[in-house]
Amino acid sequence: MARIIRVGGSSSATSWHDALNDLRADDVLMLGPGYYYLPRGRELTDITIKGTGSLAEDTTIYGNISVSEDSRYVTLENLCVNTTTDNNSIFVPIETNGYVTLRNCCVKGYGTDTAAIAINGKVTLELYSTKITGGSVSMYENADFRLEMNDSQIDYPSENYCALALEGHGTAIINNSNIRGSINTFLKTNAELDLNNSEVDYVLLHGQTWMNMLNSTLTAKDDSCLYLSDDCWSNIVNSKFNGGIYIDKKTHTIIQNSTIDRMIVVDEAKVTMNNSIVMEHADFQDKGSCEATRVTFIGNMNYEYFLALSGHAQLNGHDLILHPNQADLAVQDEAKLKTNVLAAQTDTLNVEYNKRPNVYILGMHWTAKKK
Repeated sequence: MARIIRVGGSSSATSWHDALNDLRADDVLMLGPGYYYLPRGRELTDITIKGTGSLAEDTTIYGNISVSEDSRYVTLENLCVNTTTDNNSIFVPIETNGYVTLRNCCVKGYGTDTAAIAINGKVTLELYSTKITGGSVSMYENADFRLEMNDSQIDYPSENYCALALEGHGTAIINNSNIRGSINTFLKTNAELDLNNSEVDYVLLHGQTWMNMLNSTLTAKDDSCLYLSDDCWSNIVNSKFNGGIYIDKKTHTIIQNSTIDRMIVVDEAKVTMNNSIVMEHADFQDKGSCEATRVTFIGNMNYEYFLALSGHAQLNGHDLILHPNQADLAVQDEAKLKTNVLAAQTDTLNVEYNKRPNVYILGMHWTAKKK
């Protein structure tokens, strides 16, 4: 039978270490506000630990927690886990098959490349109203995972390490959350990423990753705030990219009702765009291809071309809206552009090309600027 064990506070008759030494499966450990120390860490099995303070950090566990191989679940609520050594704050081994749930918690990493939360087994990780700082949340190569992240934050901006690492096999669902840092998948990743109503600095996808992105913003202003590579498939709806997106290899990408500062598509990447805006520059190279319907391409004086095609790239446009802002359009090498223009900022358009038959524009007057 489950027991409720109270530690700390005036009504407690049990000390912290006595409670730990007498833990049984399905116990609920109620911790009063204060500091609790695990100098050697602690392995937990089928246990719930709840802080009773007003805030999560009112109840702080100094040390690291491991989930045992045979644990069905570990639940932490309204408390802070702060590792004092270069160890994972929360560690799940490869043999585990269960749930790890954090509600209104704060997890503090050691500030190195060691993950704050490390997942290796077959695990459902649930993060509700939880904040992770000083380290990443990492699903490793052998993980078979399901991540559900709601109203939570990962605060780990780093030039060398990602904030959320998704390797192995699984699904990550991120709702109404904020990630300062990058979400990364890897060459051996086979995963689905659902990003909804959230803000992230960077998303960098490799391997076999399927991404659904809805009502979300990538805040970094670098050239690759979104990087799609390998065999990734992406469906992006009503989202905003403050920086550039870079798409390569054999990816397939659908972009709808979104705003992109600038974009580059190379290799054999295929892109379908609907009702979207590219604010500064779009560049299609190699064998990259794009089907664009009611897409607005805007230029400025930061780039010579507001829209450029080279190599064997192809763009088929339908009802495009063009705002060159004194920039030109380029169709170079064996690239092909075929489109009709619904509206344009100017009455004429300068087009630089190598071969006249490769340029077919209806709906506005354009002037050849042969290279």
